This record gives sequence, structure tokens and C-alpha cells, in this order.
Amino acid sequence: MKIVINPKYRQLDSFIRELPQRFDSEGETIYCGRNTIKRFRVGDLDITVKRYKIPLLVNQFAYTFFRPSKARRAYRYAQLLTEKGFRTPEPVAYIEITRSRFFYQGYFVSLTETYPRLMREFNDGICGKENILNAFAAFTVRLHEAGILHLDYSPGNILFTGEEPVTFSLIDLNRMRFGPMNKKQCLRNFDRLSWNADVIRYIVAEYARLRGWDVGQSVETALRHQTEFFRKNARKQEFKKRIRHP
Repeated sequence: MKIVINPKYRQLDSFIRELPQRFDSEGETIYCGRNTIKRFRVGDLDITVKRYKIPLLVNQFAYTFFRPSKARRAYRYAQLLTEKGFRTPEPVAYIEITRSRFFYQGYFVSLTETYPRLMREFNDGICGKENILNAFAAFTVRLHEAGILHLDYSPGNILFTGEEPVTFSLIDLNRMRFGPMNKKQCLRNFDRLSWNADVIRYIVAEYARLRGWDVGQSVETALRHQTEFFRKNARKQEFKKRIRHP
């Protein structure tokens, strides 16, 4: 078992080392699906722990020899975001468990984010919240210009404050790309943000204006990517449904 702990949280050493044994029976379950997320209270700290699903054998092999595990990536990417001045739950530790010398399962430990709202609330439309969308467009410009591309830039992974000035926090960081990006990559990054075309149209128009890009062309490109994403996602869900209920 490999454990890496943020030096700032060395006092949590015992808790973190015992996590694999305590995880199933302790803590408050926040989400249980492909991965499991739980909250723990340790002293005066509110801790969130994400246990990743045991990967397929081919990925166990890959995480052993060729690429970092999701837990390690989440920890490192959180550090990089923080260093670049962007908010994300502070990384506390990550755990990699091996079996027969191969990677088996990972845990990512962080402080719990306190921001109360999610971008999911825009799935039903703008609803008079233009100030939040304006702030989000400016935030995304700053993110992209810093060379940060969150590859799962979805409404459940973006939290924000409820008061002015509106600020944002990113979670679920194991799929990130760092470095220069072209216009197509930037505009495609909005594809899964909302199924509501009016929301995408509004955000991208403001985003393009801030970047000095052609607004109409940018909105058209982003909407094309959005339509393509949700069409593919619908086909994928339909295929899964047919497999489960032939």
C-alpha cells in the first residue's frame, strides 16, 4: 500500500492509514455509484474521501507501469490548481492499494468543499441569474488562459458561492490537461456543461467577448459540440438500457 500525505496534515496519519479498513463501516455516504464518496469528521476537520471503483485488469496493469492512478492524479492536479490560484478542495492524501504487486484500488482524501451551489441549477435555464453566468464565463477565460482544461467540465463538478463576488471551485479532477490549447479545445470544453442551449449560448457569447473572438462563430461552434455530446450520450444510455433489458 502506498500512502502520500500532504505535510500540512501529518496529524491525520493514523486516520489515513486505517481508511481502507474503516471506509465501509464508518463515515457519512454522500454518493454511492461507480465510485463511493464519504465524509468523515476528524477532530475539527471535515474530510471527504473518494474511493474509486476497482479498475479493469488492463487498467490495473496500466496504473502499475504506465500512468498515474486516478487517486494520484486527483491529488496532484489539486496541487497544481491551487498553485495556479484556482480553488478546489485542499488535497490531504491519496492511497494506492496493490494486490500481487499490481495496482488494485485508490482513495483520494481532501477537505470538504463548503461552497453551497452547483452549476446544475442552470439545467433549467438562465432564470435571471445572468450575473452568475457572467462570472462563470470570466472564470473559464482565466482557467483556459492559465492553460488548464478540465476534461469533465460538467455541472456537478463546478461549485460556487451564493453571494457577490461569485467565485467557483472545481472538483473531480482526475481528468485534466495542462498546457496551451487552441480555440476548438476551448469551445468544446462547454459541451457537457448544460443540455440547455440558451445557457450555453449566453455563457459562450460572454466568454468569446472577453477573449476578443467572433461571438456568433464561437456560439455556433460551442452549440455544435454540445449537440454532438448529448446525442452521443443518449445513444450510449440507450445501448446500456438494451443490454440490461434485452
